[in-house]
Amino acid sequence: MLIGLIGLIGLIFIGCGIKGPPVPPQQPSVSAVENLDYEISGSSARLSWSLAVPLSVELAKNAAFGLFRSRSSLESAPCKGCPQIFEKVLEIPFVSQRSKGYETEISLDFGYRYLFKVRLETQAGIGPDSNTIQFDFLPDSTIFDPKAQ
Repeated sequence: MLIGLIGLIGLIFIGCGIKGPPVPPQQPSVSAVENLDYEISGSSARLSWSLAVPLSVELAKNAAFGLFRSRSSLESAPCKGCPQIFEKVLEIPFVSQRSKGYETEISLDFGYRYLFKVRLETQAGIGPDSNTIQFDFLPDSTIFDPKAQ
């Protein structure tokens, strides 16, 4: 019994020390998408954006931009304060460029309110959402842009 007590006291003083809370492995942060903008041409929209920070060669492998859209019929009244439901409609493979600009084109249907956002997705994780753009695509080929008012 005495040997057991001495062994227990020895473990208290010789233990592996005080441990802190677990820390996740450090991974490079994923660059934010910024300056999402659009231009309408006919029945499609050209969306353009940039990256806040260029991607490293390692992060660029298998990276892609996720394009998310929310659309609702203009016939239904807008629901102020309701959460917007976005769906991923396109995955655009990342292609390293000297300039920081990226773009894609997506078709639109008349009579809908559109919201778009983009984010960068890499093996290291998913970047934050870009700014959200919103416009109404009216049946008479005009665009109602709420930020123009």
